[in-house]
Amino acid sequence: MGGAKFHISDSVNTALSDQAKPSTKWSLLELNVGKRHWLTILLCLGVFNIYTTRVALSIAIVAMVKPPVVPSSNYSLSANSTGYVNSTENQVTIIPVLLEICPEPAGLSSAKAIGHTKSPRFEWDSTIQGHILGSYFYGYIVAQIPGGWLARRFGGKLPFGLGILIAGILTVITPIASGYHYGAVIAIRVAEGLSTAICFPALHHLLSKWSPSRERTRMSTLVAAGAPIGNVVVLGVSGFIGDYLGWEYIFYVYSGVTGFWFILFQVFVYNSPSEHPGITDDELKLITGSAEKITTNTDPKPSPPVPWRRILTSLPVWAIVFAHFGQNWGNYTLLTNLPTYMRNILNFELSANGVFSALPHLALWIFSVSSGYASDYLRHHKYLSTTNCRKLFNTVGNLIPAVALITVGYVGCDWVAAVTLLTVSVGFSGLTQSSYQVNSLDLSLAFASTIFSFSNTIANVPGIISPYSVGLITAGPDGQSVLNWQIIFYLSGGIRIFTMIVYGIFASGEVAPWNYAGDLEVVNK
Repeated sequence: MGGAKFHISDSVNTALSDQAKPSTKWSLLELNVGKRHWLTILLCLGVFNIYTTRVALSIAIVAMVKPPVVPSSNYSLSANSTGYVNSTENQVTIIPVLLEICPEPAGLSSAKAIGHTKSPRFEWDSTIQGHILGSYFYGYIVAQIPGGWLARRFGGKLPFGLGILIAGILTVITPIASGYHYGAVIAIRVAEGLSTAICFPALHHLLSKWSPSRERTRMSTLVAAGAPIGNVVVLGVSGFIGDYLGWEYIFYVYSGVTGFWFILFQVFVYNSPSEHPGITDDELKLITGSAEKITTNTDPKPSPPVPWRRILTSLPVWAIVFAHFGQNWGNYTLLTNLPTYMRNILNFELSANGVFSALPHLALWIFSVSSGYASDYLRHHKYLSTTNCRKLFNTVGNLIPAVALITVGYVGCDWVAAVTLLTVSVGFSGLTQSSYQVNSLDLSLAFASTIFSFSNTIANVPGIISPYSVGLITAGPDGQSVLNWQIIFYLSGGIRIFTMIVYGIFASGEVAPWNYAGDLEVVNK
């Protein structure tokens, strides 16, 4: 950015917002859509592609792996379970205290696959599956901070676009790798994690350039809505693709969509408003006046160095890290393992599995988008400060999901109650999109991508640990049981509550003093 100086002024923000009011409407019907709105749509679709290529394996692996061998009875008890057994010569009746494997859900028999696909199936036990599902995050964690550097060095457009394109290419060759060895699948997933790791720091860099202050939360939540939309599509549709075409086509379809999106993104997106040839003067003033006003110095200077010591010793930054960690543990536990739970415990066929696995993420999308508008409304009308608003949404978005998730372990084979509680748990977690997810932009527009890359590095450790821990807990012939899944749900809920408390104590929505490091300064008027 050369010797650019960032001037932040509430009076300028208000004046320019009023001056450019016609450009602030989000109405397609009035054809008054600004360039930042098209950017929001394309970023949302980019996040959609990240999640479809990431999550496709979670539903496909249900069809890729030979199902576990279970006793012929509808119910089974592990050796350490308790129950009453009545037997006759021709019949064994088990009346368990805790059902281990549920009967097929009543009324869902029509969801069975027609069974004519000839896709191969592999003998991968739960531990191997845990390694495969978690391997994505080995690469994803490593490249977060380099991703932040790339965004600051080259802008957000190129890293975001290329990262997703490479992920799409790796997705399309996953079926080939599966035929060689599960180690080849792990290698591809690590590489896919590396490619998409640079995307979210780049995304935050683009948002820091393009989002007016009053619209910052809603733009962030609309972009982030690509994640639950991607989950809804991949979980809801992939089961039918796998049942009727073969699981290989799950990977082929989503990689094709990724390639088409990349072309659109490269044609229509620019790194900053000042670079866009078609932006109006009103919209340019709205964005640069409310977020940052850029003046070009005749004596260019290098970009200011990242104040790492002050970032790493900032309690509000660590509050973001803790909240991010807890949310990811809960989300990744369900995102990567919910189809397995529904298949092995609730006994859903693949098509029904996908549909009901998608419902919680549809609720997540609704809650996350709604929270963005609600948060901006509360802040704009001064009902809550930015700090209190972030804390409120994070508290509600973790407490209700934790309680609902723990309760799932006690509904046994009542699949209606289980799906309802899982939908409540995942849905309400969407409120956190208006807390820690956007909080780095509150603390520092200049270093938002750096803060997010640091937070995302630590917060994605659950992506490795959670699937692996689920694999360990459910390992063995008696592993897939309601009791073991109770342990998994308790662990996830407990971590959510602990990190929620940390965020509630130390979070802040105020601009950090080190935002003005180097050639950054604040102008008070």
